[in-house]
Amino acid sequence: MMEDYTRRFSKLRTDTSPSRWPVTTRHRAPHKPLLLLAVMDLFAEGSVTANLIELTPDLGELFTLYWARVMPPDQRGNLALPFFHLKSDRFWHLVPRPGHEAFLDATHQIRSINQLRDTVLGARLDDELYELFCSDSSRDVLRTVLIESYFAPEAQSALIEQGFINVESFRYSQELLEQARRRQAKERPLDEDTYQPVVRDQGFRRAMVTAYDHRCALCGIRMLTPDGHTVVDAAHIIPWRISHNDDPGNGMALCRLCHWTFDEGLASVSSRYLVIISPQLTTGQNFPGHLVTLGGRGIIGPNEESLWPDLDALSWHRRNTFRRR
Repeated sequence: MMEDYTRRFSKLRTDTSPSRWPVTTRHRAPHKPLLLLAVMDLFAEGSVTANLIELTPDLGELFTLYWARVMPPDQRGNLALPFFHLKSDRFWHLVPRPGHEAFLDATHQIRSINQLRDTVLGARLDDELYELFCSDSSRDVLRTVLIESYFAPEAQSALIEQGFINVESFRYSQELLEQARRRQAKERPLDEDTYQPVVRDQGFRRAMVTAYDHRCALCGIRMLTPDGHTVVDAAHIIPWRISHNDDPGNGMALCRLCHWTFDEGLASVSSRYLVIISPQLTTGQNFPGHLVTLGGRGIIGPNEESLWPDLDALSWHRRNTFRRR
């Protein structure tokens, strides 16, 4: 069984063009192998518990992280392409939504994530391949086949590293959330040397984005592209360089504008979780737009009370960062 899938994984049907694809991908389209690497990461996390691969934001983000390691910044990946076209390799089976069976059978290409979501519930693996994906050792073998077959030596180490970062950062994010739920917010989740900085950064971001469901705590904006790109960042209340604290109580999910405004002390949060706006926001030639309307509004926190910002951390921000005058 393993021998069959290692052979099939090494012979995926991919576009080949030296003018279109870089030497790092051996001049072949990297979409299919990168999608399979991302799917295996979801299995490693324990996020897949049945034989159905869904088009989730997490899958989109993992695909994008891998893509960024091997492709130039001006060339964006499209998750819809490999998700649809992997069916031609005959171990990946699209599961149509009720009423869309005829359309799926007749169409030869879907390039839009939205259209793909409207058409399919997800994809099912061969039962034998699903069993292999559930095994750590089998995944490692198949992962190695993909990386060595489709990527040049200089890209292989980057992809191996990214796979490690993805799984470890997920584990770190879960530890952060679980510790907060146990109301141990004053404790650091782990010795900071336990995880690499890049793992901590990605894990903290994942924890905060998950807790706030991709919504900005200050302005309430929630924008999520079909392929998993989100408008929010994970913001520390007391900066990491001072606190070395990634607990969810020391963070909020903020859109890029609110993140900058908060870090610059032009906005803060009161002890009653109300937004405070600095007078400096409207001085000089500033045109702060909708930011001036946020003052006095309640923040939008996580559904779980244990994941809300810590009042002591907010007090520190008001005393040390917020521009009161």
